[in-house]
Amino acid sequence: MVLGIGIDMVKTEKIEKAINKWKDSFIERVFNPEEIKKISPGKIYYQRLAARFAAKEAVIKATSKKIPLGFRDILILNRDNGAPYCRLKKDNGLNILLSITHIEDYAVACAVVQKA
Repeated sequence: MVLGIGIDMVKTEKIEKAINKWKDSFIERVFNPEEIKKISPGKIYYQRLAARFAAKEAVIKATSKKIPLGFRDILILNRDNGAPYCRLKKDNGLNILLSITHIEDYAVACAVVQKA
């Protein structure tokens, strides 16, 4: 049973500016170490972080804020084949389907929350 759908779009430049302004404190407030350990600085570093930020926002929207979630309660990870998936820090009996895309200027994510 689908409980909610959420979508979010983030301008990559917004995430880059936040990181440049607040440095590690921004990353530590939003992301878990497990999420960022495989994202190495490089050409698409900010695109990847923006995509994960958008995914977290999409998950929050999909849960309709009925489940209080902070950014660090939501982990956006990748399977061995590169496909993104979402894991919540606390098991809420939910299955979250996730799709992410990014290009130079924008990152977009869509989340569908189902009762597990």
